[in-house]
Amino acid sequence: MAALDYYRILGVKPTSTLEEVRRRYRLLARRHHPDHNPDDPEAAARFRLIVAAFEAIQAARAQAKAKGRSRRNAANYRQPQFTDQEQVFEEFFGISQDGAPLSWSPGADFRYDLEIPLVAAIKGMGAVIAVDQQPPCRPCRGTGLAVGAALQECPDCQGRGRRFGGPGLLRFGPVCERCRGRGKIVADPCRHCGGAGWRSQQKEYHLGIPPGTQDGARFRIMGEGGEGFWNGPRGNLLVVVHVAPHKFFTRVGNDIHCKVEVSFAEAARGCAIRIPTLDGFQWVDLPQGAQTGWSCRFLGAGAPGTPTQPPGDQVNEVIVTTLQNLSPQQRSLMRELDRLELGQLDRAGHE
Repeated sequence: MAALDYYRILGVKPTSTLEEVRRRYRLLARRHHPDHNPDDPEAAARFRLIVAAFEAIQAARAQAKAKGRSRRNAANYRQPQFTDQEQVFEEFFGISQDGAPLSWSPGADFRYDLEIPLVAAIKGMGAVIAVDQQPPCRPCRGTGLAVGAALQECPDCQGRGRRFGGPGLLRFGPVCERCRGRGKIVADPCRHCGGAGWRSQQKEYHLGIPPGTQDGARFRIMGEGGEGFWNGPRGNLLVVVHVAPHKFFTRVGNDIHCKVEVSFAEAARGCAIRIPTLDGFQWVDLPQGAQTGWSCRFLGAGAPGTPTQPPGDQVNEVIVTTLQNLSPQQRSLMRELDRLELGQLDRAGHE
């Protein structure tokens, strides 16, 4: 299964401003909204994925911004003293006179959905996954520049990172769309990465799934997500485990439940039945006249325990089945059995 990179879902780069991400999100949300695609059964799933990607990016940016402010305030707190209106904007809105660039934010988290069998989840297993990564381009060392080239001043903002022009405080305009707040542009891009600064490639990870892993368990690999914004830390790789349904077993807590079908004749006369377990099969004596719901328990045959929980058991329940599409000989035998049962009931009544 492919890993989910929230930036690639929206089709934007990690260096995009939040306003660029928001515009792209609105465009995709309108395009893939289920109301606009009534004949497309997959539109709703795409729409939910787009919404989740935007919310994840927005939350990551807000968290990074809050962390950056708290660190700066704790390291160098001072009583604000304002001499003019420009300092008011710089203190409260983070906008400096020279158009300082945006603060860093961590990269997007990647998600990988791993499906494993039920037996492997209970017994434990090793797994190897391959995830699309975006490491820095080696020829340009992540700069996006061709060999011998240099960053050039953005002609739209004159290297300030923001577009100005209005009188007074109105000259503090929005982030420059062309350079995205950097003040510099890549005029001669690297031919290997097209100026992006990274190249897509697959990377393998070896995972150890511990015994007793539950469906929905999550494993976090730190620093193996998307690249950060403005030299921010990389995101993480989140591996979500999905336990596939089993033909015989169903897990309830640490217990394993198994339903065993027996015929009417086997239940009536009693017999030895073979019950599947996680380690093979086990024979059990079915008592004569057993009904649907008769059960037995294999102690300690379920999922392994924890320091606070004992190991689970295997709970087996018998289901008595009824024959269908009887042959003439079978119907005759059933009528004879029914006559004998009625005779037994009449004798019991007289007694």
